[in-house]
Amino acid sequence: MTENGKDLTSAVLGNRIRQARKDAGLSQVRLAQLLNTTQSAISLYEAGQRAVGIDMLLNVARILNRPLHYFLGAIDEVLYVRDSRIANLANELEKRPQDIEELLEYWEFVRWRNAQEREQGLELVGGS
Repeated sequence: MTENGKDLTSAVLGNRIRQARKDAGLSQVRLAQLLNTTQSAISLYEAGQRAVGIDMLLNVARILNRPLHYFLGAIDEVLYVRDSRIANLANELEKRPQDIEELLEYWEFVRWRNAQEREQGLELVGGS
């Protein structure tokens, strides 16, 4: 338990519900309507001050289009990826860790190239 009476699991679960709701573009009121509950209940779930039953959590996951493990996974292990290609890449990299360095080097190159393009764009705008 933490000092304010919330356990870490409830706090993490609440934060994940809040983040998934915001990512879905829903207000607490709208999510409550979709779940046939109250805005107050959603607020308490998100604050980690009210236990979320498994049936409610299943409905939350379905409505917010997240896998159940997004909400229940280990604290440091949850990574939600909107683009399945990125998730597939992560899975492949687990099988071939030697490729990670090469991929990171390429990513640094892409970031550098994008920065160069931005600078050139600013020079063109400033030089007009």
